[in-house]
Amino acid sequence: MDKLATGGGGGDIGKRIGHGGGDGGDDDGDDDDYFDDFDDGEEEEGGLFRRRIVIQELFNREFVDAVMQEWCKTMSNLPAGIRQAYEMGLVSSAQMVRYLAIFARPTHSRSFSRTLPGWLSRGLVGRTLADPSFPHKIAFEFVATFFSSVWWEMNIRKERFEQEWDLAVVNALTASCCNVVVLGLLAPCRSYGSTSRFDFQNAIEKLPNNMFEKSYPLREFDLQKRISAFFYKAAELSLVGVVAGSIQGGLSKALSARKERRLSVTIPSVSTNALGYGAFLGLYANLRYQLLCGLDQYMVRRFDVLGVAIFFSTALRLTNIQIGESSRCTWLGEEADPQYSDRLLRAYKRPVEVAGGQEDSRWFISKDAIVSGLGLLGIKQVGTEAALSKPRRKRVVRKKVVSS
Repeated sequence: MDKLATGGGGGDIGKRIGHGGGDGGDDDGDDDDYFDDFDDGEEEEGGLFRRRIVIQELFNREFVDAVMQEWCKTMSNLPAGIRQAYEMGLVSSAQMVRYLAIFARPTHSRSFSRTLPGWLSRGLVGRTLADPSFPHKIAFEFVATFFSSVWWEMNIRKERFEQEWDLAVVNALTASCCNVVVLGLLAPCRSYGSTSRFDFQNAIEKLPNNMFEKSYPLREFDLQKRISAFFYKAAELSLVGVVAGSIQGGLSKALSARKERRLSVTIPSVSTNALGYGAFLGLYANLRYQLLCGLDQYMVRRFDVLGVAIFFSTALRLTNIQIGESSRCTWLGEEADPQYSDRLLRAYKRPVEVAGGQEDSRWFISKDAIVSGLGLLGIKQVGTEAALSKPRRKRVVRKKVVSS
């Protein structure tokens, strides 16, 4: 039986039926000459750190309608705020994809948003439209802050941690909730069509959440608005800190009253703790998270590889949390009790002859002298509940020998 020829033939479409249509078999049957013009095996220029090409968002109604048709959704399936922005042409196709990818499917974010009050649910949706990774950042911030705070509590309380674990948990939960609130208030957001009764409320709503937030339709942020936003957020976070510090101070005072032994860490009064937390969140945490939001947005726009941007963003967040936890005790005026601390320096070690029945004097100088953040601001602190008791130097009685 003759072998069937599959090469050559030139692709004749006449009366004869040919199985060929190739190039005559000169290049071992490789008919795909078109792809020879490209280098498939070479990597793109720049590697992992290549620069991202920013594509402008499309607000044309046709593109947004095409996205809606792909998801089999209509305008009636959108919530009131998104529907109003959709009718006004303020929602881009990319934002519509973000919303439908998270809130049009049975995801954890959608289930969580439906359990929240209306104003909190709208805030979550608006921040997710501006940053799709916002829910993941909130979860990571809470978990990382909690474990970091527990680690710091273990280092301060040492062997007394097991007896004072309830105080450590209260401090860790307060720090975690405060960091989550700071991140939520400073995260970029998309809000449309919100009007208030008073003019000053409308002026506040037109301010960005952080100094580096990008402008979008109906929200143009100039330098004056960005500076005003920084001071407004400082006042807002100070109020949050005063409330959180009051709650934590009350709980710590109630738990410390049940302890029989002396605590290993000083506990400030409720008023001192509230003012310290207000200053800590309004000034220090506000500045740190403002810079963190700016660096986060820069890395997302700078790196084309998403994994690189996520890696640097996570590293910056961990560093920011560690810096905040290491300085939180300073702002609140908390420090370890020298009688239960092993990081002490004995100033005088030379034995002194004393009268019978008296012990030698022991003077201690702490290596970790901490000044409260309120003291740095010029605010005098009073009413510390567990003030450090200074060891008293006992009088040395020497007998004078009189010669006969």
